Amino acid sequence: MSNKLASLTKNDKDIFVGTLATMAVRTRISIVPNAKAHGDQPDYRVFANGDYEIGAAWKKVSETTGNDYLSVKMAAPELGAMAIYANVIALDQIGEDNVTHLMLWSAREPQTASASMAA
Repeated sequence: MSNKLASLTKNDKDIFVGTLATMAVRTRISIVPNAKAHGDQPDYRVFANGDYEIGAAWKKVSETTGNDYLSVKMAAPELGAMAIYANVIALDQIGEDNVTHLMLWSAREPQTASASMAA
């Protein structure tokens, strides 16, 4: 089972572009830096087809490797009833079609109604 959701290319303006591909959806996405008004806002916004916002991303550092990555959360009716969580990681070498990063699915256990109400 592959957990790759997208192959991305990062440009000199810190924008990631590529194609999100799942069994149900195949669409162009861009991950664009967010001009943050305060610290709680995401570092990036995720857009499908140029202007349809489907998610957000936060800069993180891996505790095990020390590598930078993006933690992504996406939600839209086309993506199903549950949010999709993923991480964007840099490749060690530039790949085919100038791919510099991969978006990898990060499986999460669904919360029960009682657990989410208690939080």
